[in-house]
Amino acid sequence: MYLIFTLIILTTLIGFSNDFMHSNLAALIISLVLAAIFLQKRKKLKKPEINQIVSSQTYSGQDLQKNYIDQIEDLIIVINSFNIVTFANMAAKTFYSPNIIGKNIISLIRIPELTDKIDDCRFKKKSQHMEFEQKLPILQFFKVRISNLNEQSLMLVVKNYTEIKKAETLRSDFIANVSHQLKTPLVSIKGFLESIAGPAKDDATAQQKFIKIMQEESNKMEDLIEDLMSLSRIESQAHIQPKDKVDIEIILNNLIETTIKLAEKKHISVEFNSNHNNNYVLGDGVKITEVFQNILDNAIKYSDKNKKIYISTFVKKGILEKEAIGISIKDQGMGISREEIHRITERFYRAENAIKNKIKGTGLGLSIAKHIINQHRGDLQIVSKLGEGSEFIIYFLKY
Repeated sequence: MYLIFTLIILTTLIGFSNDFMHSNLAALIISLVLAAIFLQKRKKLKKPEINQIVSSQTYSGQDLQKNYIDQIEDLIIVINSFNIVTFANMAAKTFYSPNIIGKNIISLIRIPELTDKIDDCRFKKKSQHMEFEQKLPILQFFKVRISNLNEQSLMLVVKNYTEIKKAETLRSDFIANVSHQLKTPLVSIKGFLESIAGPAKDDATAQQKFIKIMQEESNKMEDLIEDLMSLSRIESQAHIQPKDKVDIEIILNNLIETTIKLAEKKHISVEFNSNHNNNYVLGDGVKITEVFQNILDNAIKYSDKNKKIYISTFVKKGILEKEAIGISIKDQGMGISREEIHRITERFYRAENAIKNKIKGTGLGLSIAKHIINQHRGDLQIVSKLGEGSEFIIYFLKY
C-alpha cells in the first residue's frame, strides 16, 4: 500500500513539472520504488514456499512411530518401574501379542536372568546385554539390550538371530560331516596302498582284494563330491523358479525303466498308476528327475525282498494356492520313526535304520530333493511308520 501511494505522488509531481522526468533525482527515486516493489513481490511469493517446506519437515510423535519405529524389525519394548510394558513397536506386538501394553515383561520373556539384568540396568545406570533361547512353539535364539530412558523407564531391544545361529551350526556341522565322510575312505585307501607297497607287494590275491575295496571307497568319495556339487549348484539357484513345460508321466516312465534292474535284484516290483490327465508341471526336467531318482532309490534301498513300490499321480487344488500335480511314491520298507521324519531332509542326516542296517548313502539325497522342490515352489509331504513303509508325496505347480 505504501509503495502504491508513493507511485501516485511521483506521478502527480511528474505532471507538475516536465523537467522532473529528465532529472537524475526523479530517475533515482523511480528506480528505488521499482526495486522495492520487486522485493516485496518476491517476499510474498517466497513466504508460502517457506511455510510449505517447514510444515513438510515437521513430524508428530505418531508420524515418527509409524514411519520409523514400527518399520524396525527388532522388537522394541519400553517398561516402567514396575516392569509393565508401556510401549511396543509393531514387531513386538506381532511377535508377542497385539495387547502387549499393560503386561509384565516377565510374562512375555520367561527368563529368570532377565529380572536380574533389568535390576542391574536400573541401579548401575548402565546398559545390560544377554542372550536367551525360546523353545516353544519352535526353538529360537535372541539377544536383548536393556537401556535407561529416564528415571522410571527402560527400553528393551530384542533381536532374533535364529537364522544366524542356524547358519553357524549348519556350517560347523557341514565341515565336520564332510571331513568325516572324506577322511574315512581316504584313511582306508592309504592303509591298503601301504599294504600293497609293503607286506602284500608279492601277494597277488591280497592286492586284488585291496584294489577292489579301494575302488569302492573311491566311488564313495566320488558320490559325495557329486552330491555336494549338486547341492551347492541348487542352493545358488534357489531364487530362480524354473518355468519350463515338463511332462511328469514321461519322466516317471523313463525313471522306472532305468531303475527296474536294481529293483529286480531285490525282487521288488514297481507299479505306476497315472491319471493320464495332462500331467504337465512348471519346472526343470533334469532337476525334477533328480528328485524322483533320489526318492525311488531310497524306496528300493530301504525295502526288503519281495516288496512293492507304488507310484501314482493325481491333480489337487488348494495345495500351492493353485492347481497342482501330486506324485506319490509309496514303499513297504522299514519306515521312519515319528521323531526322525522332520530331520531326514537335513544334510548328512541318516536315519537310525540306515545306520543299523549299514545301508550305503551320503545323507544328501533327500536334502537335494527338498532344495529342488523348494526352488520349484513345490511342496513335500512325508508319511511314514516304522515297519510299515513310507510315502513321499511331491507337489508341483500345474502348467
